[in-house]
Amino acid sequence: MNILGRLKRHTDCDAHRPRRGSARASRSLLPLFWCWGLFAAPAHAADFYGGKTITIIVGFTAGGGYDITARLYARHWSRFIPGHPTIVVSNMPGAGSAVAATSLYTATPQDGTRLGVIAGGAVIDPLLGSQARYDARKFHWIGGRAPEPSVCALWHEAPVKKFEDVLRIETTVGASGPGSRTVSYPKLMNDLLGAKFKVVAGYPGGSEISLAMERREVDGHCGLAWGSAKGRLADWLKAGKLNNIVQFALTKAPDLPDVPLAGDLMKSENDRKAIELLESDAVLAWPLLAPPGTPPERVQELRASFEAMLGDREFLADAEKQKLDVELVPGEALRKVVEDVYATPPDVIAIVKKSME
Repeated sequence: MNILGRLKRHTDCDAHRPRRGSARASRSLLPLFWCWGLFAAPAHAADFYGGKTITIIVGFTAGGGYDITARLYARHWSRFIPGHPTIVVSNMPGAGSAVAATSLYTATPQDGTRLGVIAGGAVIDPLLGSQARYDARKFHWIGGRAPEPSVCALWHEAPVKKFEDVLRIETTVGASGPGSRTVSYPKLMNDLLGAKFKVVAGYPGGSEISLAMERREVDGHCGLAWGSAKGRLADWLKAGKLNNIVQFALTKAPDLPDVPLAGDLMKSENDRKAIELLESDAVLAWPLLAPPGTPPERVQELRASFEAMLGDREFLADAEKQKLDVELVPGEALRKVVEDVYATPPDVIAIVKKSME
């Protein structure tokens, strides 16, 4: 089964799960959670978290999709954690969130009071021979807000109007740093398809890339989270200022039926598997994770309270106001995707690694 295929399966537990109160909360992944049995946090969690502060470290600057997601969590999660700790967000941008991932992996405390929201690309980064010195399999994955396809979105004044155009016209795209999908997606398409993306790295996050597009420093943002764009860049979309030329996911987003999938453009099975490796980011889209040293019982407490928050009417209303999709990706599902990523055959990893050189 491919990296994302396991998330398409339904289970016999479906009949026993509770129903949600908002149409925005998709139910397709919730049965997985109930089968894993994370129903309630033990009472002793209140003894630990009472009077404490949880810091959520975000691997990007303020104002982008990851930061907005982390602050959404921070506004609501305390109500569901026994002891009701204070929750704050701290931004730690750098290297496509690998800086934040490294800090979480190595720094203390590792007791459930220091968590993170990082990009899925940071999971793959250590496999590609980067400077990242962590093993993503050792993180504890709490859960995600929703799966998230990404797009290659170009400013409406750019000469490229469809993907075929970028095979002959050089197109500049803003990027953060190594490991980020803003680097890996365009470089892999250059290497495998002969695209002419020129990657301009060094932007701390998506907000800065958006400003660079508006100032015409770059033509586009390749690796833009589509759900985030629908909220953060809603005015641009309404005004027709963005042109999506390709999307990165296993299946097309319902509202992007005419935008080709990157996998469908690939010329061989191994090339398709290479882009699929990067597309694991579609599941590892808005992940909340804990450091390796976090006690197992606390991980279960955090997972249970996180799931409860994502089914809460007040949380869903806040997410809908910001045009953020909510479709629970359970922590165990994230962990399994990470395990699959690390089991990728060496020849497929070599394809991706070569394109990063």
